[in-house]
Amino acid sequence: MLLPSRPLALLAGGTSLALALALALSGCGSEDPAGADTAGLTVEQQALVGTAGAEYARYVQHETEHLLEGTRAFVTAYKAGQDDRARALYAPTRAHWEAVEPVAETFGDLDPRTDAREADLEDGQEWTGWHLIEKDLWPADAGAGYVALTDTQRTTYADRLLSDLQELEGQVAHADYTGEQIANGAKELLDEVANGKITGEEEIWSHTDLFDFQANVDGAKKAFEVLEPVVEQTDPELGETLTTRFAELQRLLDEHRRGDGFVSYTALSTDQVKALSDAVNALSEPLAQLATAVA
Repeated sequence: MLLPSRPLALLAGGTSLALALALALSGCGSEDPAGADTAGLTVEQQALVGTAGAEYARYVQHETEHLLEGTRAFVTAYKAGQDDRARALYAPTRAHWEAVEPVAETFGDLDPRTDAREADLEDGQEWTGWHLIEKDLWPADAGAGYVALTDTQRTTYADRLLSDLQELEGQVAHADYTGEQIANGAKELLDEVANGKITGEEEIWSHTDLFDFQANVDGAKKAFEVLEPVVEQTDPELGETLTTRFAELQRLLDEHRRGDGFVSYTALSTDQVKALSDAVNALSEPLAQLATAVA
């Protein structure tokens, strides 16, 4: 789960979502369709940012649709006690969430309801979402004192997860994104890798961290790709650097693929984890410059 910096947040006070989004894109009434964050760009470049925003919105909607489709199958299996099938669906379904998590974070407490880790819970916070179910599906790693959820509890938590993700789908259907927001979201996804996936803290019971790792990288890369036409004009050297470093990180990830997925994160050696960490850091530095290049 990302820290609540919320670079994509558009809501303020009682302003409706639709109005807030419109104001964010219109620059509060200016003639610049991409908003104030493109004031340093040419008209042509501003148009490219607008195109990027539309393409990224389609990507988010596409990922959310697949997320909801996979979650329906996942919760059906989990509620029916088909744990092997639920375990098989867990990581590839969550990957669609991980690819667009910075967007999900902008919608109130939707992210903590859906993706809070047990270690991050605050006093009095109810634990719901993916990782509560993860713990129940991998009880061998949950500790000797772990008590499995009852059938009634399974149904309650599974239905709530599905409901929360249906809410997410409804929210993203009306969302728009500026170039700066897309770029900042890409950086957040790399931070997510550095702060959770590298340490193995995200999927502490299933050890499916590499699925999440790949999804975070995919989401960040997509953000860069939609903005790349702008970067080619404003900072072509940065574009070349990012292309190279995305490829280097992907090469390392591919070494750990098995079939349609990845090995358990526990199978990686210390040296292999360090190599991934170094590649993430090498990508993160230039990715932090992306927002400037499109604004």
